[in-house]
Amino acid sequence: MSAGRAGGAKVLLTGASSGIGAALAARLAGPGATLGLIARRRDKLEAVARRAERAGARAIVYAADVRDGAAMRDAVNAFAAVSGGLTMAIANAGVSRSDNLSAGDAAPLSDLIAINVQGALNTLVPAVPHLIAAGGGHLVAVGSVAGFRGLPGKGAYCASKAALKTMMDAFRPDLRRYGIRVTTICPGWVESELTERNPYPMPFLMEAERAARLIARALRRERATYVFPWQMRWLAVPLMTLVPDVLLPQLGGRR
Repeated sequence: MSAGRAGGAKVLLTGASSGIGAALAARLAGPGATLGLIARRRDKLEAVARRAERAGARAIVYAADVRDGAAMRDAVNAFAAVSGGLTMAIANAGVSRSDNLSAGDAAPLSDLIAINVQGALNTLVPAVPHLIAAGGGHLVAVGSVAGFRGLPGKGAYCASKAALKTMMDAFRPDLRRYGIRVTTICPGWVESELTERNPYPMPFLMEAERAARLIARALRRERATYVFPWQMRWLAVPLMTLVPDVLLPQLGGRR
């Protein structure tokens, strides 16, 4: 399925209320497309849905928490029933926070893992039977360049994004026999509610709309793993695996 504006696309997208998710919803909207938009904030979702509908798409809003497996399964099944199937599921919902190890409280980090990893599973796995029934389709997870190396202060976040990439790498050959394509998107820093709170420099910071355009192009080309921007793909990620531990605090935004 084309990830552009071709008609007939039936796309489920989490984290659709802001940032990459909202920009991607706008990019995928077009005449004949049906979008299932999932996030916790219904008011923001409805604004994204109205924008998609102005572009000619049909947009259906589901206010749900990706940590809730039952709610997500119901949302996936409801969308497939209303739209007449499913051609793509995009697990985009995610959070970032510092480890704050000195506080001795694992709860915030456990919650991060629940959103970033379990939330992706709750999105993608219920979609698989619908894609099989359709004769194929596309599973997509939005990871991060941070998944390629653990960075001080961001251990849980990096681990969650590494888990996503590893999981999708394993799903890919397993689902190929059903005609299901599997893609992991690994952005650098993109303008969002999350990055605007970062107190450190973010090299190559990109607007969400540009990020969405690059992601849509990667999906059309059926890339297995897509790292962007190019500076991250060709310079930062290779170097991250070679940098000595003593220099890692600077990469993690710590001084």
